[in-house]
Amino acid sequence: MPRFSQVFGLTNSQSQLDFIDIELTRDSPLYLDPYAIQIKSDDWSDLCIDQIRSFFTEVLNALRMDNQARATHLLSNLHEPNETFLGVSRGEPNGKAIGEKKARRIAQSIINSRAFETGILADVSEAELFVRYVGPDTISDLTTNVLRGQLATYTAEQCKLYNIDTFPTRTLGPVWNAQIRDWQASTLQLPRYNTKPILLVPKLSVRHHLALNSQEFYNHHMVEFLKAEYHQAGAALVQTYKDGTTYVTKKSVKEIHPLIKNDLAQFVLEHPEILERYKALKGSEGPLSNEDFARIVEHNNFDERIFARALINQLVAIPPGNAEATAYHNLTLGILSFLFYPSMAYPIKEYEIHEGRKRIDIKFTNAATVGFFFEMMQSPAARANSIFVECKNYSQEVANPELDQICGRFAPNRGKLGFLLCRSIDNRQRFIQRCKDTANDDRGFVIAIDDSDLVEYLELVENSAHEAIHERLRNRYNELIN
Repeated sequence: MPRFSQVFGLTNSQSQLDFIDIELTRDSPLYLDPYAIQIKSDDWSDLCIDQIRSFFTEVLNALRMDNQARATHLLSNLHEPNETFLGVSRGEPNGKAIGEKKARRIAQSIINSRAFETGILADVSEAELFVRYVGPDTISDLTTNVLRGQLATYTAEQCKLYNIDTFPTRTLGPVWNAQIRDWQASTLQLPRYNTKPILLVPKLSVRHHLALNSQEFYNHHMVEFLKAEYHQAGAALVQTYKDGTTYVTKKSVKEIHPLIKNDLAQFVLEHPEILERYKALKGSEGPLSNEDFARIVEHNNFDERIFARALINQLVAIPPGNAEATAYHNLTLGILSFLFYPSMAYPIKEYEIHEGRKRIDIKFTNAATVGFFFEMMQSPAARANSIFVECKNYSQEVANPELDQICGRFAPNRGKLGFLLCRSIDNRQRFIQRCKDTANDDRGFVIAIDDSDLVEYLELVENSAHEAIHERLRNRYNELIN
């Protein structure tokens, strides 16, 4: 089965890519999950959540005002998206437009829901819990359609990163415009396969199953709560073991409280803390791992230790010099993505600042929730919302011009943390002193990483000591401030 990376000649594999390396003839069983986006706090996720909330608020407002025509118009512009190659369809993706009939059915399901009636339905990620006929596929399709513009921009940026041609297309339907609160026809720049446009999706934004699931919430949270409540009350459902211990069975609770979504909504209305606890638990599970993507998308096992050794061999095989600059650039991009996923995400090539007068080799978004990069995001000095990377495949030592180049990219709103990747540093102490001077002058924090550092970090992965990399980075940062 042809994968995106194979068709477009990428040397980086799934664990080195920020997006899902989709098969281009059938869907991968993954969902674009609004809750997976909602729990992130990076700029891209914030933009996407604003889009989703804007759309869903318009639908709810139309229904509250009994404006069926408006609600139907909004929902009719959703369809089963073929262009992401995600979902659970069999064979070649074959999405169908929702159309007015299905749109009216969804609108009526929302109106008839206890969650809508009581006002607790405000978030599209919770709609699967409370609204009849709204399942994971509907939530994922809605999210994809509403975020089509953001996904198209992301796709174009990834294609620029890997020098993949894109073409104008107007065949995917309109995009949601939060400013005018309506759908808007738009031309998107996308890659094509067999004349069909492709939308790439970030790995951080998908799940194998939606994070918030009505069956799971019912079985493991609502029923368990009711079991404890019946047991404490000493009700008729209480049974006794031979040793005198009392208990309540899940089966007996389910006979009285079957899974009905309106009942779920009423339960949450009475016990909102149970839903919040469930959401916190699901959020703590985090994104899918490289092993998950290998199993779900590539249908094989992934051993990060073996892969780390392969990356070391690839790195040392690239000679320094301009002739191999692109190969070095692409490999180091892949190594950083492999080492620091999911903390470093959404890489952009030659990110323009100052209206295009300056460029950065690569800008990553800091999406960390723990570890070194999260600490740098929280640091008043670094404020690393973004992480800047310059790659220099020089045979000579990097010096002040290269240091000044990356420091010129820092700013309070972007952050003041960057990596300068190079092949070797002849006099490390002298270069570190230059970086310390830069930090002392309040011009930002530059951590130089040469081949020996990358090899060390990859060997830590090879030895199942991945977390030790964060300690190495903390030590390098502390060198600059002490």
